[in-house]
Amino acid sequence: MQVLNPLAIQLNQQLHDVAPAVSALLSELGKRIYLPKGILSQTAEANTEAHRFNATRAIALDFSQDAGDMMHLPVSRELVPELSLENIYGYAPVLGQQALRETWKTHLLKENPSLAGKTFSLPIVTSGMTHGFSLLAELFVDNGDTLILPDKIWGNYRLIFQTKAGATLQTYPFFNDASGFNTHGFRETLANTTDEKLLVLLNFPHNPTGYAITQAEATQIVDAIVACADTGCRILVMVDDAYAGLWFDAAVMHESLFGLLVGCHPNVVPVKIDGATKEEYAWGLRVAFMTFGLGETPMQPLEQKLSGLIRANTSGAAQVSQTLILEAMKTPSYAEQKQRNYETLKARALKVKTVASDAKYAKLWEVYPSHAGYFACLNLRSANAETVRQRLLTEHGIGTIALGETELRIAYSCLDVSDIETVFAIIAKVVEAL
Repeated sequence: MQVLNPLAIQLNQQLHDVAPAVSALLSELGKRIYLPKGILSQTAEANTEAHRFNATRAIALDFSQDAGDMMHLPVSRELVPELSLENIYGYAPVLGQQALRETWKTHLLKENPSLAGKTFSLPIVTSGMTHGFSLLAELFVDNGDTLILPDKIWGNYRLIFQTKAGATLQTYPFFNDASGFNTHGFRETLANTTDEKLLVLLNFPHNPTGYAITQAEATQIVDAIVACADTGCRILVMVDDAYAGLWFDAAVMHESLFGLLVGCHPNVVPVKIDGATKEEYAWGLRVAFMTFGLGETPMQPLEQKLSGLIRANTSGAAQVSQTLILEAMKTPSYAEQKQRNYETLKARALKVKTVASDAKYAKLWEVYPSHAGYFACLNLRSANAETVRQRLLTEHGIGTIALGETELRIAYSCLDVSDIETVFAIIAKVVEAL
């Protein structure tokens, strides 16, 4: 067994003393990881104290004109002329730009009324949401640990938690007989576990169906988690909020489940993973956030461990991407522009709901309830989804996603509202021909 570094031992003891639930959830790697007191800490000291010459940073400076300017290529500088050189080319802090982290926390408070008065961490910037989930897998998942999630999921969960981290996936049917979220199945799955440590993953608005929970369903989910925690089980609850804010139905809850989970039980550690990817329409910038339902004291050692993990893989999210998101959120027209995009997507969602649910298609497919996000999902009554997908692509030039034997996902986010009827009519034509 690898001998623990003294810094890791110190962090482990701190977590044990102030956050026993977090301590109990740590993986073996989570226990080993730490942030070395090396180049980063020495550079930080020099940035404060080196008033003559600072020869610590792994960057190049240009002294030919303005002394101390960052060396760069004018061809790339010309593409972002309004930003400072540091905010384009410099290294961002390991956990992300402080101003962006604070701005995103303000954003969370505004969008999630249930967080008012509750204690939760400053968001940590990750290089996209996949990176955030990967960090959680490294920090908390050991081979054989149980991860509870529904049968309908974003496929990358399997790659991250099962294939890479070795978790055992335990699933329950996502929908109940009334086409609502299967809160009973979720509760039963938790109640039947005998593990002392559990990982739970919840995703609303849901990918691939677009389902969003009601307030009553949210309460039942939290109650089920608390009941399991009452038995002494330590539970990490990961809340995937990739499509937060994109709710198109007044009957569903228009905020994250995270707010209800924060402080719900000492044995429950909730973490919210969200990002600029979908919320700010900035997919390729790869800026996401990870926010824990924990206070400052337990977050200090936890941030050190996360800094060590980030340092050991990406070393931090791109500076220019973080700057673009931060500056956009500070712009006076930001809210108006965001609302305009929301209204466009809502119009598409409502059109899809009307068209796909038309009685003339009832014999061909069932439409899963969709209230939010980017997707509608059809459960084909007889045709094979992959066969339909291939024919749509090769014979009609229409791209869709086949999920399992019978489920076909359509991203209406990529369709103009005027083309939606045509797309579903062609899908129906292909299904009928099989």
